[in-house]
Amino acid sequence: MNKIFITGLLVLSCQAMAQKFKAGFLAGLTTSQITGDQLAGYNKLGGKFGTFIIYPLNKKSSLKMEIQISQKGSKKPYIENSLQTYSFQLNYIEAPISFDYEVHQFVSIESGISLGYLVSFKEENEIGEIITEAPNDIAMDFMLGANYQWKKNTKINIRIGHSIIPIRADSSEGEWGLNKGQNSSIISLSIYYQIPSL
Repeated sequence: MNKIFITGLLVLSCQAMAQKFKAGFLAGLTTSQITGDQLAGYNKLGGKFGTFIIYPLNKKSSLKMEIQISQKGSKKPYIENSLQTYSFQLNYIEAPISFDYEVHQFVSIESGISLGYLVSFKEENEIGEIITEAPNDIAMDFMLGANYQWKKNTKINIRIGHSIIPIRADSSEGEWGLNKGQNSSIISLSIYYQIPSL
């Protein structure tokens, strides 16, 4: 009898949690740079897309988890009358987890950690593909962002992220002080569409 009672409670709890979860899709643009590669500026454009789920904690705060494909990297800016080019693209599968807090009826802020796995990368210059040290397979970023409720089921998100662990050794192959290697920084602008509740 006790087993039936406990099983019933678990089923009811799972159903209640499922009703609280909100899910949807996201898509956006990214611009990024890599510190320690002797270049400066968010010149590498890319994109990201994926899915998300939100679990409300109370009226103003919630937890959000995403699964997404994201592009990061570095690119040498265009210089007139120069034939030199450089591009370094990294493609990740990422799982950002954030805490969201509503500061206004239509605005919320977020902070969290993103774990990533490197799917592929490509580094090239004006001659062609460059064979250099491969980046780490695992990535971890700290992120901050803000959301604006544009429509009933649609939010606009702006987010910055910076890698906590280096993606690979510095281009000078040296380490000193706080410099432990190359780190990625990214700014993204995305649209989040929440599937309407049935």
